[in-house]
This record gives sequence, structure tokens and C-alpha cells, in this order.
Amino acid sequence: MRFLIDNALIWDGADRLIEDGAILIEDGFVKEILTEEERRGYTLPTDTERIDGRGKLAIPGLINAHTHLYSSLSRGMGLPGFAPRTFTGILEQLWWRLDKALDPESVQVSALIGAMEAARCGVTTLIDHHASPHAVLGSLDLVKAAVCDEVGLRGAFCYELSDRDGTEIRDQGIEENLEFIAAQDPDDPMSAALFGLHASFTLSDETLKLVADRIPDGVGVHIHVAEGPEDELQCVEKHGMRIIERLNHYGLLRETSILAHCLHLDEREKDLVAQSKAIVVHNPRSNMNNAVGAFDMAGFLGRDVLVGLGTDGLGANMLTELFTAGILQRHERRDPLAGGFPDLNKILFVDNPAIAFRLFGIEFGWIAPGTPADIAVFDYRPPTPIDAGNVLGHLLFGIAVHDLHVSELFVAGRPVIRDGAFTNVDADEAYAHARTVARKLWERIE
Repeated sequence: MRFLIDNALIWDGADRLIEDGAILIEDGFVKEILTEEERRGYTLPTDTERIDGRGKLAIPGLINAHTHLYSSLSRGMGLPGFAPRTFTGILEQLWWRLDKALDPESVQVSALIGAMEAARCGVTTLIDHHASPHAVLGSLDLVKAAVCDEVGLRGAFCYELSDRDGTEIRDQGIEENLEFIAAQDPDDPMSAALFGLHASFTLSDETLKLVADRIPDGVGVHIHVAEGPEDELQCVEKHGMRIIERLNHYGLLRETSILAHCLHLDEREKDLVAQSKAIVVHNPRSNMNNAVGAFDMAGFLGRDVLVGLGTDGLGANMLTELFTAGILQRHERRDPLAGGFPDLNKILFVDNPAIAFRLFGIEFGWIAPGTPADIAVFDYRPPTPIDAGNVLGHLLFGIAVHDLHVSELFVAGRPVIRDGAFTNVDADEAYAHARTVARKLWERIE
């Protein structure tokens, strides 16, 4: 299967921007990147499908390092009496009611719609954190099938283990994680697995010991850490230590472990995260929406922590998320230089690919010969000069601000979106079915 994205503006994800260039995709990988001059003298194989890239910008496919696809059918949902005053209140009044109402059908449809909307935003890899307490067993296979098989994206998946629904459901969560991890094919470049945990304040010592005893070597956990202040307060009051110390005590701070949020860590905890080489993922729009605080971007990056970017399920647009990350840093620090382009470029275009490499063993993040052909092509005509030094400004203040979507999306060299339309999914049918499933889901919420 060969494709040529021709006459496009191409950013390689690093230090090269080519005008009127071409990308040759062959057998899942980038075969060549050609300048306009090189393209004129290049003989294409006869079975190459040409894509006109005029008026378009091609960039490396984006990675969402922390999301919740199960939240996709919550849009517009009304909850009588919803009036939380704390982060725990938001969980109790919204998300812990929604996840209990999920059944296998709504799990699959949520994942399908979430993956489709991510694809339209140029996302080629999703790192998902799933919960469906009354439909635990087999749920990760449903999510994986929707993301990887139906839409065609890459995904890393886990089930959110918690004690909040009793030991029977907890034990199902342990088995779901372990069975999904064991079923992973090391030769499958589309899927990876982590062991999901909700958060310290919903996990007993007994449960963490069970996880520590059974989690395979080399597999990381995917957990929310200090998203709200109550997580740290409960940990100190109940366990006599802070969250990072507790995770470290059970040997769960691994190089493949994802610690989402990390808003309320003290300086010693940040040092311990850095020493462990665990991954931290920032989710600015969700943090603002939940009124839980602002991430210490400078503090973590200054410690050489691998800091990624996610959406926490609040949408799928990674460029808008990146734009918000910068604004939040400047607003919170009262410093117009905070959250500058070097830091923003690092978390999305350097660290997110590095996170994916740890999970998939594949080098993502740039367009170069021999790299996986995960490529997002946006309809974008720059109205001002563009080069490798200012391309991030165009991505943020051009594509993100104006909410532009991809015209083409390739994952592992296969077209997921062509001319703005999905190649594997009937979008009209999928959205119509989703509305029916969502209505039934809402009716089940107690």
C-alpha cells in the first residue's frame, strides 16, 4: 500500500519545514521525504495513490497521553441536583454515576465516538483509562476493538481499579487488567497495555499489595495522582505518608507508569518522581474545569521529568490543549513568559512521543524515512511567513484557535481519514446510533 502526499507544507516534527514537498508512504512507514526539486526527478511506483497536498500542512500524528473515552456520551447530559462544591463531589455526582450505568454496548460506542473525534483532531495514538464497574470483564477488548480495529488508531489501554464498588468488582478489575496485559501481542504495533488504578484515596493497602504482587515486571500503572487536594490529605491522614511515597512503597513508580495530574505534590514528592523516572501527564483544561489547581510545569521539567499532555477525556483536541497549557501557566504565575514555546513544544512533540515509545517500543514523533507513517494533514494556508522556527505559533494561533480539523490522517501507513471522511466508519450511522445508546445510558443513571 503506497501513498504520496504531494505539494504539501511538511513539518517533520523537529527542525525541518519543507514547502511544496512530498511524503512517500510505503508498507506502514515513511519511505521518502522529497523537496519540490527532488519530487520532479522522482519516479513513483505505478501503484502509488497520490494525494494533493496543496493548501495543507502535514505534521506528525498527535498523541493523547491521558484520556477517558468512556466519557464520550456524557455531552449535554442533565443531572438534577448537580451542585458539587469539591472535586470529590464532582466524582460522586457525575463520573461515578455515569460509569456505573455503562453496559457493553455503551462502552463500545463511547470508545468509537471518542476515537473518531480524536482522529478528526489529528490524534493517532490514545492512552486510555477506562471504567465501567457493572461491565468490567471484557471491557478493554471492546475499547481496543473500537479504537484500533474500527477507527484505526493506536491505543494503550487499562481498567481503572478501585475499592469504591466492593471487593467483587475490585477483583474483576484486577483480572481484567491482568488478562488484557497477558493477551498483548508483542508484534502488534497498534496496541499496548498498562495496569489501571483510580487514585490513592480509593485504593486500600490490601488492594495495592494485591497489585504489587501480581503486576508483571516492566508493566506500569496508569493512575490519577493528587488531582484534588483531598487525595493527599486522605493519604497522610489514613496512611501516614504522601501519595508518591505510598506508590513507591508498593514498587509502582516505574518508568512505564503514568501519573496523571500531580497538582498537589510537595517538593520531596517531585524529587521522588524524578528519581523513579515515572511519567507525569498534564491535563490543563480538565484541571481548570474541575477547579483543582494549576500544574507546576517548570518544577517538573526542571527536574527532567518526562511530562506529557492529555485531555482527561475533556475533548480530544491536543493542539487546543497545548494552547490552554500555555495560557494557564501564564495566568497562574502572573508571568507572560511562563509556559513558553520551548516548554510547550517539549511536552507535546518530544515527551508525548517518548511516552508512547516506552509503551509501544516504537519511535513516534517525527516524519522521516523509516519512521512509522502516523501523519496528520490539516487544511491550513498560512497567512504569514512560516518556517521551522515559528511553526508552533501557526499550530497554536492558526489551527488550534480556529479549531481546524484534518483532511487526511494516516496511522501505520493506513488512511483513517481521506478528504475529511472516515475510511473505515460510516460517521452518520455511528453518530445516529450513539444518540440512541446515549439516551438509554442517561436513563440508567441513578
